[in-house]
Amino acid sequence: MMDERIVLQTKLQSSRQELLALLAGLNEAEWETAVYAKSTTWQVIDLLRHLTEAESSMTRLMVLIRDGGPGVPDDFDLDRWNASRIKKTLGKSTDDLLTAMAQNRTNLLEFMDALDEADWAKKGRHGSGRVLSIEEICHMIADHEAIHTADIRAALGK
Repeated sequence: MMDERIVLQTKLQSSRQELLALLAGLNEAEWETAVYAKSTTWQVIDLLRHLTEAESSMTRLMVLIRDGGPGVPDDFDLDRWNASRIKKTLGKSTDDLLTAMAQNRTNLLEFMDALDEADWAKKGRHGSGRVLSIEEICHMIADHEAIHTADIRAALGK
């Protein structure tokens, strides 16, 4: 698993660097650019809020799974949860969010470093409804960040 841990750490570092490079120097109008507009419009700043909250929540979820928990409840509503997390962070500045995001990554990497070999395969229900291993959730964190980064890039035309 040591090799896989290095692969995951590299993947997480790469996705974070790409996101931060894209966000660096955005002006106020760019932060307010709509990225998604389904039932609710998500602006670039909302995606920063979302990514910050999602990583800390997925790390907490993996702690629960590692400790023998089943993951999220069967009736977990991901859309409602995401909306509540965005609302919770409305008063935070971009600097506050970026600071929290950096701390969340430190917490995730420390959690990964503390896992025993057998922990990586432990499974639980993720917010998506899928039953995933801790290893799969770690990959999902990097993939999730990369997908939203690509969507932000497309919305900004960069």
